[in-house]
Amino acid sequence: MSPIFVSQETIDRWLTEDRIDVEGERITLKPYGLAVELVPAVHLVQEVAGGGDEKAWLGKVKSIQEIEGEGGEHDPGSVILGESAYEVVEGFIGRLAGSTDPGLAESARRTLSQITPKDGLEALARHLVIS
Repeated sequence: MSPIFVSQETIDRWLTEDRIDVEGERITLKPYGLAVELVPAVHLVQEVAGGGDEKAWLGKVKSIQEIEGEGGEHDPGSVILGESAYEVVEGFIGRLAGSTDPGLAESARRTLSQITPKDGLEALARHLVIS
């Protein structure tokens, strides 16, 4: 299953709406019982220092580990890499957890393949079990 970016704001909203459970680096999508492993990441939305985009990161999602591995610095809301400074959206890269029950995933796949997602939670669940 291919990974997907989920913003911190979205995670916070789903928590407030009681649509997910959080346990460490994992969330469970309550309506489907799907477990999603989370890796801290950012979506780089704007270069703000005028230093260019030499690594061509603008518009991409990068894990914090990947940023630090390239010599970049992450602070909430920003990433600095060489002469470039980026405004970022905080969040996570989500992947279907390896411990997800195969029968549960197949049941969710059948259900979600027959609907048009009405919101972000359904879209995330569908992406995780269909792609």
